[in-house]
Amino acid sequence: MTGYGRNELTIGNARCTIEIRCVNGRFLDFTARLPKEWSDKEIQIRELIHGRVDRGTVNVMVRCEDLGGESSLQIDTSLAKGYIEALQRLKDEFHLAGEVSIDQLVLFPQIFEGTNPSNQDTDIWLELQPAIISALDALDEMRIREGAEISRDLSARLDAIADALVEVEHLSAERIPQERERLRERVRQVIADENIDEQRLHLEIVLLSDKLDISEESVRLRSHLKHFREDMETGGAVGRKLNFQMQEMNREVNTIGSKSNDATIARFVVGMKEELERIREQVQNIE
Repeated sequence: MTGYGRNELTIGNARCTIEIRCVNGRFLDFTARLPKEWSDKEIQIRELIHGRVDRGTVNVMVRCEDLGGESSLQIDTSLAKGYIEALQRLKDEFHLAGEVSIDQLVLFPQIFEGTNPSNQDTDIWLELQPAIISALDALDEMRIREGAEISRDLSARLDAIADALVEVEHLSAERIPQERERLRERVRQVIADENIDEQRLHLEIVLLSDKLDISEESVRLRSHLKHFREDMETGGAVGRKLNFQMQEMNREVNTIGSKSNDATIARFVVGMKEELERIREQVQNIE
């Protein structure tokens, strides 16, 4: 599910902003953009994310802004002197024109080093961890609200499928006398033939009986509807369970449609398939 969490903290002379974004995804995909000095904290941040999110694309971004005070830029004068002497030797060795200038020195970023905001604390993780957890709490709040909306939508669609199933069962029961009469007429035609095949007659009766009976499919479909609701109420990472239940419901609805060779019943079956397709789309958003 989607969500966004944000938090701020001050570390040393820097104001740091933490932003965590999560969008839908079948698997957990984690990326982090951190200050260079904190790159070693990515593994610890990943562990925090794994403890909260099971599916989705999660991006963590930490930005720090200098608040002033001591200069945030340190100059390594000894290293700069070494570069100047090396450039001068190259100039003399190869008889190059020009003088060593500041424009050339700025091409060596090692001379200039930004102040690490963590210098004020030997263990920056003690301050960074609770701030990230707070941002994750805000992320979870948004995901919980979205989950409640999805739950209400899914419940309404499950109710629609259950109501349609009742209509299908009623219509299917009404068709039985009609189909029986049709079978009697077929039997009369067979009996009129002197070469009657008793085995074929028995087979026709069995096939028709099996075709009319949707009781097994109805029971299984209601069972899947029940389990789907129960999985929704358990909470946690149930997206894969719901996806499996949805596939099984779709299988039963297809079987009911193939057995019920009736235009009116077919309309209800199409309606159930439409609801299942919308459920499938929503389930992809559930962790």
